Amino acid sequence: MLRTLLLALVAANLLFFAFTRGWLDDALGLRSLGDREPGRLAAQVRPETIRLLPAGTAASALTETASCYEAGPFGAADAAGVEAALRTALPTGSWTDDRTETAGAGGIAVSHMFRVASADAVLAARLPTLRLDAAGRSFAPCSRPARPR
Repeated sequence: MLRTLLLALVAANLLFFAFTRGWLDDALGLRSLGDREPGRLAAQVRPETIRLLPAGTAASALTETASCYEAGPFGAADAAGVEAALRTALPTGSWTDDRTETAGAGGIAVSHMFRVASADAVLAARLPTLRLDAAGRSFAPCSRPARPR
C-alpha cells in the first residue's frame, strides 16, 4: 500500500517536472508558462503614463480626475479651426484630439473630441472661458474616461 502511494507520488512529481519544463506543451495543449501575449506588450501606447497608486490614495486619485476637461464633439469641418485656436491658446502637448470615425449610410462621419487630461489650477480656470467655435462651445469637465489609445 505504501509502496504504491510512494510510486504514485514519484510519478506525479515527474509529470509535474516535465510539465514545468515545457516538455508536455504540445501533448497537453497547455503552456507551462501560461498563455503569454507579447503582441499586447508591443502594442501598448504610452505605457510610461501608467501610475500605480497605494491603496490609501484613492481619494486623491478622484480629485485628479476633476482636472480633466473636454470639448466637443466637433465635425470634420470645424475641427481644423478648433485645432488652430487650441494651438494659439494652450501650451503645446497639453491637449489631445480623440478622433472617432463612424460608418453610416452616407459614408464615414468623423467627429473630434478635444481633451485636456491634466490641467493645473491656472489652466483649469482658463479652459471654460475659451470659445472654440462660432456657437461659443468651450471646455467642460470630462463626462467619461479617456478612450485607450
